[in-house]
Amino acid sequence: MSREWKALWLVSLASATSTLDVTLMFVAYPEITDTFSGTPPTQVSWVINAYNIMVAALLIPAGRLADRVGHRAVFMWAITIFATGSAAVGLAPNVPVMIAARCFQAFGGASLITSGLALVMSALGPQRRAVAVGVWATVAGVAASLAPTLGGLIIEFGSWRAAFFLAVPAGVVVLVRRSLIPESEKDESAELPDLIGVVLAGLGTAALVLGIAQLNEWGLDDFRVIGAFAAAVILLAVFLVRCRRHPSPVIDLDMFRHRVFASTSVAAVLIGASFFGVFFSLVQFLRGPWGYSTLAAGVLLTPLTAAPMTVGYLTGRWMERYGHRVVMVPAAACMTAGCLWLALMAGVERELGLVWFPAAAFIGVGVGTAFPGANSAIAYGLAPSQLGLAAGTVQTLIRIGGSVGVAIGVAMLGDEVANYDTFYVVMAVMVGLAGFAALGVVTRPKEN
Repeated sequence: MSREWKALWLVSLASATSTLDVTLMFVAYPEITDTFSGTPPTQVSWVINAYNIMVAALLIPAGRLADRVGHRAVFMWAITIFATGSAAVGLAPNVPVMIAARCFQAFGGASLITSGLALVMSALGPQRRAVAVGVWATVAGVAASLAPTLGGLIIEFGSWRAAFFLAVPAGVVVLVRRSLIPESEKDESAELPDLIGVVLAGLGTAALVLGIAQLNEWGLDDFRVIGAFAAAVILLAVFLVRCRRHPSPVIDLDMFRHRVFASTSVAAVLIGASFFGVFFSLVQFLRGPWGYSTLAAGVLLTPLTAAPMTVGYLTGRWMERYGHRVVMVPAAACMTAGCLWLALMAGVERELGLVWFPAAAFIGVGVGTAFPGANSAIAYGLAPSQLGLAAGTVQTLIRIGGSVGVAIGVAMLGDEVANYDTFYVVMAVMVGLAGFAALGVVTRPKEN
């Protein structure tokens, strides 16, 4: 194997740890709440949401920093921070320390995504860039599909703490074999985005998530909930003003004048919210009302996480040929059907053949089509100089939506099946709105 291919596999495997981590946290979440049973679930949920919000706020700055400092240098720091933070999560003695560790880990996670993809795109040269990205995506897909079962095995026969040490070997291997990764060019003229805007976006999203998550416990008329929503509105409004006026904004609002970009952005937020919310709820449902073990729940989640690997290439070809709207709208319909099937058919009694597998297939196929569609459609019609910012923006919006989806789950779910039924209806409405937004994602089919 050539040096270039070794570097590609090394970076791809290391980058996949961030994908693995997301799924592991969902699988481990019930065990974490049991370990810290004295801590309210709304507070424990911040081990998920704090990470997502931090990654969302840092993705674009991390990409700009990697361009300026060098992708290799940032990647090395990123995998070190990510692995160290993951180990700190596993060692955390209480929830506040775990949340702090997750925030620290997010610095590495955001940089790992951006610098890792940049290294992959340059690993084999511009002529074979599509091949390199294909390898990177395949490795990430395999990691995502194996994560539920792998996490379930570790938690079942070890503990949830051990699962968070999986990133440590990856970090060690990258540092030991770092000579394989070539030096990358630096663009010292690359401007860092508005750092105050980054803080405003993070705090505004956190305030929104706090208000949603605590809505059921505190009540809509509680001054803390009202204050959280008011703070979110003010902070996000100031953020948008700064994006309009700052010479190097976090998000270029002018891109939203492009209908495809605007429609894809709305769809990305709603798809992110529905997927993260549904995935969060499915783990709770399998472990709670249906009473499966962690390992069994992980195995049952595998069809949902593996489905994107089976449909991604085919639906990508369809989008290339027929345009994104023709494929993304049915994808949203599949996710809606899966959510409604769970709401209508899932009860106290376990039913895999009639209820679980059809719903998991619908949701998995929908997600496996919608996410790649949003990631590719977002750049349609934009100038080459805007592609990196567009890619960072759609990932940011997906993460923000994901935080909101999990917060809705925290507020609505409990031990009663009826709570899940209502939640799945809400998610179905949300992803239905994503399909409506996708009607505006009109891209020109590739000419034969």
